[in-house]
Parts: sequence; C-alpha cells; structure tokens
Amino acid sequence: MKKLKLRWLLVGNLISSTGTSFIWPLTTVYMHDYLGKSLALAGTVLFIESLIMIGGSYIGGYLYDQGSGRKWMLLAIAISITALLLLVFFNKWPAYPILLIINGFAGAIANTIINALAASIKNHEASYVFNMMYFMANIGVVLGTLIVGLVVKLDIRYIFVVTFLLYVIFFIIALTKYVFENVQTKKNETHIKKEILQKTTKSSIFIISGILLTYLMIQMGYAQWQSNLSVYMQSLGIGLNKYSYLWTINGIIVVVGQPIISFLDRRYGINNVKKVYVGYALFVVAFASLIFAKDYEHFMISMIIVTFGEVIAFPVIPAIVANLSSDSERGKYQGFVSIAASMGHAVGPLLGGVVVELFSYELLFEMIVLLVLTTTIISLIITRFNLKK
Repeated sequence: MKKLKLRWLLVGNLISSTGTSFIWPLTTVYMHDYLGKSLALAGTVLFIESLIMIGGSYIGGYLYDQGSGRKWMLLAIAISITALLLLVFFNKWPAYPILLIINGFAGAIANTIINALAASIKNHEASYVFNMMYFMANIGVVLGTLIVGLVVKLDIRYIFVVTFLLYVIFFIIALTKYVFENVQTKKNETHIKKEILQKTTKSSIFIISGILLTYLMIQMGYAQWQSNLSVYMQSLGIGLNKYSYLWTINGIIVVVGQPIISFLDRRYGINNVKKVYVGYALFVVAFASLIFAKDYEHFMISMIIVTFGEVIAFPVIPAIVANLSSDSERGKYQGFVSIAASMGHAVGPLLGGVVVELFSYELLFEMIVLLVLTTTIISLIITRFNLKK
C-alpha cells in the first residue's frame, strides 16, 4: 500500500492557498464597491458563510473519524470547482454570495479532512508538519495577493477563472497523491472498539478549549483585516492595490520568518505552549496599534506585528491539538480548530460592520483588544493549572 508523502500535502496546500487568496481579500470590497452593498450586508454574507463553514468543519472531522474521508474530500473539492466555474459567469447579486457560501462549505469539509490527514503522518513531528503546511499556504498567499492586485485592474472575472483552474490542479493532486493510510485499519471492527476507549483526557480538553477560545477572538480581529480594513483604508485615501500589497508583505514575512522560527525551535526546543502565548501577546499589540493608524506606514507596521504573531502562534495551534487529542478523535479536534477560525470569521465582519456604522473604527479596535487580552489571560490560567495536573 502506498504511503502518504508530506511533499504532496504541501504542494496541494500551496495550490489551494494561492487560489483561495485570489478571492478572500476582495470579498468585502467587491460587494461594497462593485455590487453597491453596505458593509453590514457584506458582513452578514461573511457571517452566514462562516456559519456554514462551521458545519462543514464538523462534518469533515466526523467523516474522517468514520474512515470515509477520502471520497468526501474529493467530492468537496469537486463542489468548490463547480462553484468557482459558475462564478466566472454569474458574479452579480445574489449569485455571488450564494456561490461563495457553497464554495466555503465545501472548502471547510476538505480542509478539515486534509488537516486530520496531516496529523496522521507519523514519520514527522506534528509541529514540523503543520509548520510546513502553514509555510506553503503563505507562499500561496504571497503569489495570490501579488497577482490579484494586477489581475483586478483587467477584469474581476479573471480572478474566478484563475482560481477555478488552480482548484482543478488541486483536485488532480488530491485524487492521485492523497493516501488515507488509516482507512483500512478503521474498517477493522475490533480495532475501532479498541480506539473508542482511547478518549482525550479532561485536562487536555480544558487546555485545547482555552487555547481555541483566544484563537477565536484573534480570528475575529484578524477578520477585520480581511474585510472592514480594506474599506477603512480606502476612506483614508489608501488605494485597493496598496491594501492587497499589505497581504503580500504578510506572506513574505511568513515565508522568510517561518524557517527562522523552525531553526530556533530545533536549536533551542521552544515549547509549543509558550510559543502560542507569545504569539497571542503580539496580536494584542498589533490590534492596539490599529487604534492610532491613519496612514499607510502605520497600517504596514501593524500588519508586520500581526504577521509575527501569526507566524509564531498559528502553526502550533493544530500541532498542540494533534498532540493532546487521542488518535480516535483526531478528526473531531482538528475540526474544532477550523470551527474556532470559522466562528471568528463569522462574527468578526458582521460585528465590525455594525460597530463601524453605529460608532467608529477606533471603538471596534478597542473592543478587539479587550476581548483578545481578556481571553488570553483566562486561557493562560487554564493551561498552567491543567499542565500542573
């Protein structure tokens, strides 16, 4: 039986991330500027998409744990391909949000299954696997956001065409190279009964819950960068192309910074739990800096701080969850990682749109800082207490 090779997971992650980064940076701007919809309505669409993605993440984790991940992963990618093809021809209201939501649902199923598949690799440490997955995803962000700033000037539909083609390539790689080694084992009824007894410990569940609580709040703040910040920057006279280049900077820092973090990790053996809280602290600083940002230079500084927090914290979150969860519940807890991110993306744009229209951007950033700081402290207390146990 063929074995799953990490390099094919990384290539697939690169291609899918490049395709995805053609769409998500422009969603709010496209709805607001091209379709003439309000920020609140754009936030509502993203809210609904993220809620649907929560369901997709849960379903993906469940299907993986049941041993039927491969066929559902392929079906989910095929659904995304269909939605992206339709977007080439039907990108007005209400076709655009409907197809966007369908693509998000299918993508959540596929991504959760692929993350669980990555956690099943035994010849590498979980932290190394997810660091590399994250690294390749951000190379995709660099490529995607760099190109999208040029493509959008030609025709918005070209974005959907390129994304569609990339996902076709992604499907071919998943079909031919993604091997689910655990499927045959899970078909053995005796082994399944044995695995059922291996539940995740309560202490581990508490630690996972605390870390994911803060992760959810950070994703709420991060979602502002991907939605309302684009409109805010344009209101300050900063062009859309400069906004897209911030994401290019984000990707470049990740690409350069990730190997450095990995080297320091191998050299000094930095604990993953410590790393995640250092990253969380940087997010607090970054979100606080947005309160005072009024020109492009300040937004750039804030993005740089955000990116360092992201580089340090985001790759180790699924690795911590993979190490703390039992093999029989691997899919479920990787699904919870995706659910936390999706919930943040669900609430973030909608909350941001409402707060901005009723009050101000400054109040929005202050709220995000307070939420992230409070949950970080709570999570740290929970983690320290349960690690001692």
